[in-house]
Amino acid sequence: MTDENRRNQRKLNAGMPTWMLNKQSEVHDEHPIFGQEEPKPAQREGARVQPLPEDFEPAREILEFLQAHQGIPLDFIATQLIDFKLYWHETGEARKAWQNKFKSHVIYQWKRNQSETGQRSRQSTAEKLTDRSWDDGFQFEDND
Repeated sequence: MTDENRRNQRKLNAGMPTWMLNKQSEVHDEHPIFGQEEPKPAQREGARVQPLPEDFEPAREILEFLQAHQGIPLDFIATQLIDFKLYWHETGEARKAWQNKFKSHVIYQWKRNQSETGQRSRQSTAEKLTDRSWDDGFQFEDND
């Protein structure tokens, strides 16, 4: 595929009508109304895709966020860091945003942990069915 074909395909993918392709290819990088050259957008360099670094540590901002906004204690976060590093080093999978991936992992595990501990402390089905705490202090009126 030639460079011109690639440019045309990108323009079609961006929603340019096919009848505009030939006109646009004749006038390179010129503004369609004013006829002056359009400034090219600056290339932004994003995060690189890379495997989890051996020395990965969560950023201070991530730790503060997890404590302040999610109420997650530091000792829980520390245990999750160990599990997180073991898993991602073993898979060798590459990602862009390891800090955000760690934050999401900790929040997910915290909610899962809270849900599991909450279910264990609840009453069994038999206790629920025989619970009479609702009638504490309940008195019937005597209509004698």
